[in-house]
Amino acid sequence: MRAPSVLLLSGSAALLPRAAWGQVAQPLGRTFSVPARSVTLTVSNDLLYDTNIARGGDAAARLRGLENEDLRVLPTASLDMTLPRGRASITTRGSIGYDSYARNSRLNRERITFGAQAKLPVAFCTVAPNVAYARRQSDLIDLSIIPDVSAGSAENVQTLKEVGATLLCGPDIGIRPSAHVRYAETANSARLRRGQDVEEVRYGSELNYAQPSIGIVTIFVQRRDFSYDQRRRLAATQVPTFRITSAGVRFDRRLGAPLQLVGSISYSDLGSPVSLRGAERYDGLNWDLSATLRLGGRVLLAAETDRALAVSPGFSSDFVRQTNYVGSFTYALTPLVQVGAALSRAERNFRLVAAPRGLSITRDRVDAATLRLDYARRQVRMSVRGSYQRRASDNDLFDYEGAQATLSVSYMFKR
Repeated sequence: MRAPSVLLLSGSAALLPRAAWGQVAQPLGRTFSVPARSVTLTVSNDLLYDTNIARGGDAAARLRGLENEDLRVLPTASLDMTLPRGRASITTRGSIGYDSYARNSRLNRERITFGAQAKLPVAFCTVAPNVAYARRQSDLIDLSIIPDVSAGSAENVQTLKEVGATLLCGPDIGIRPSAHVRYAETANSARLRRGQDVEEVRYGSELNYAQPSIGIVTIFVQRRDFSYDQRRRLAATQVPTFRITSAGVRFDRRLGAPLQLVGSISYSDLGSPVSLRGAERYDGLNWDLSATLRLGGRVLLAAETDRALAVSPGFSSDFVRQTNYVGSFTYALTPLVQVGAALSRAERNFRLVAAPRGLSITRDRVDAATLRLDYARRQVRMSVRGSYQRRASDNDLFDYEGAQATLSVSYMFKR
């Protein structure tokens, strides 16, 4: 996660649904843009057909107690607000929805996300507190299979709670030091997955250089400490605890030119109070890089790649190294219609615990391709998407091929 002190908006390779008189919409946000007041309420409904709900072969579906082919309805209401007042501002984003399955009603569950951040000027500094909350059914691609426990192999609600703050001092243009701290906890509802409940503390400091001709360049050092309090302890008084120390550089160059760049490159060192054989191979470079390129007024190309060490609440692992690659293409056919295509690859390497619970994997790769057609007229938007996924892992039980088709209709009220 990029540090909130830089107040970045993601430059990801999302297919932008907005139409602007036959032109592809501008990439969201600029490095030095001043937030404008806005309140957006969106009500949407997605109808999703999926040929592989269980995210595995037929044997995986039987072990999870699911029908692999299903139809899902996803009604959602979301509210985004940006409320600036002088140098201060408050930004909130939240949504509430429900996943309803036609055949696998066991997976019916609410979806809740909420995030808020404030910018509060204090003398020549800015304090930026933030909170976040999320609750949803785990995607089954992230859950191991526990033999003879179909409920625990499929039903699991993950809850994330987060609170943090950033202190940024100095002028808007020039050199600005900053520091941040964040606390987060992730909890699982399934009893057999409580050992993967995670508490994390992240803190660090940065030195930012802001210049309108080049953007923002940041040198940073960061430490992450995470522990599994509910897991069986390695010793009488020792909780399984890990730390990741990172140092690197971050840049934000979205200056209104056709080519926009944002990202970070860092070196991370993994440590633990207990010596872990082979853990050193998880040390090394991590990154988060994205770019968008406008060609004329109709074409938008986007690419993103990232690598990071993260926790995995769904598998019996200490941590996972994940690498993602995404590329997309968007073309404005008319003032109201856009078409798009995207290709992606996600690779994961798991550091499993000594005695993992259930059937698991040590590595996998997921390739996906998506086609999309978007229509927007005033407040009403419609989208048709088709996608194909293929997963390969070191355990055939988790390998699969699947296709999804989605019809989305939404109404947006903005003021």
